[in-house]
Amino acid sequence: MEEKIKDMKEKIKNFNFKDKKNLMIVGLFVVIVVLLVVLLGKKGGISMINPDSKLKIRKSEVSNIVLEDYSNSYFNIKKPKGWKVDTLGDFIHYTIKVYNPENPTYQFFFNMKTEGYNKSVDAKRWQQKYYPNDMFAKTSVIATKDTEGFYKIFNDLGTLNNTSTFTFPTLTDFTVSENLGKGSLGGDMLRATFKDANGKDGEGIFTAYVYDPGPYYVNENIMSGKKIDIQYLNVYDAIFITTPKDELIDWQDILNTICSSLEFTDTFINGFNQQQDTVMKNFQQIRAIGNQISDGIMDSWNKRNKSFDIMSQKQSDATLGYERVYDTETNEIYKAYNGFTDDYDGKRYKSITDDMYSKKITGYIEK
Repeated sequence: MEEKIKDMKEKIKNFNFKDKKNLMIVGLFVVIVVLLVVLLGKKGGISMINPDSKLKIRKSEVSNIVLEDYSNSYFNIKKPKGWKVDTLGDFIHYTIKVYNPENPTYQFFFNMKTEGYNKSVDAKRWQQKYYPNDMFAKTSVIATKDTEGFYKIFNDLGTLNNTSTFTFPTLTDFTVSENLGKGSLGGDMLRATFKDANGKDGEGIFTAYVYDPGPYYVNENIMSGKKIDIQYLNVYDAIFITTPKDELIDWQDILNTICSSLEFTDTFINGFNQQQDTVMKNFQQIRAIGNQISDGIMDSWNKRNKSFDIMSQKQSDATLGYERVYDTETNEIYKAYNGFTDDYDGKRYKSITDDMYSKKITGYIEK
């Protein structure tokens, strides 16, 4: 009996030893598998951690814009929260400027009419000689009688008309990058660059209708037989949206929404109808002018040469140290820090194609 008990104890002892040994072998195998997974993941093979969860993404300023209603007795409009609205002039000369006070180059500008521009240097000299105190002796020359010519001398509007409550935008070195054709309000639709009041580069879409009512000739002087046309030019519907350079792609939708939301009140329309001239009757449907402006800008934007955007955006990224990627799940485009695609080992974000440079960004991927 004692021998049987001893034999059973020996079997149990051997059984436990083997079981522990088997458990040790299984545990060692699991450790080896885990180590292999980690090593392979580091080498670009298998990763157990989602690389997208570690990305630091910041939404663009445009993505965070909240529009709010603005109104006075003359008009209603939507504007980004924090932006200002300034106005100037009577009904037919009414001027509206909606802008970011922290950087006024983000703006929508609308002027119904300015007048008294000279057609030539000779005409202005004649005015200065015989009527030196009149408006025409001070106003600028639009020799080309077109939209581009007007914006070349636009800064003179501020010199003659700025007040303590209204400052005209500064458009120095106005340079047309593309003429997008005639707009519905009569003038050319221009895409152009410029320098703002601080000398920083800006870009925008511009239109204005320069109207020549016809000639009025006078003699240069008593002795000369030379005739000079001194009839002045008028400019109607000077309208533009602008941003700092290379940002119009991102802001165009918001700025165009501001344009389309413009609605004049009955009080304004009644006053306007009493003052308007024949040209305004032909070219302006004042009640629907917000939609006219918006449609014109959108149509011109869609007609633009996108190769200009692609080249400009690539240059901007190279200068500022960005590379662009898009989210394959949402198609949203991001500016990522330079070297992101080398660091990133996921599959969701991929480098953009050239045509995507002409689309707005949603935000930034930061290091």
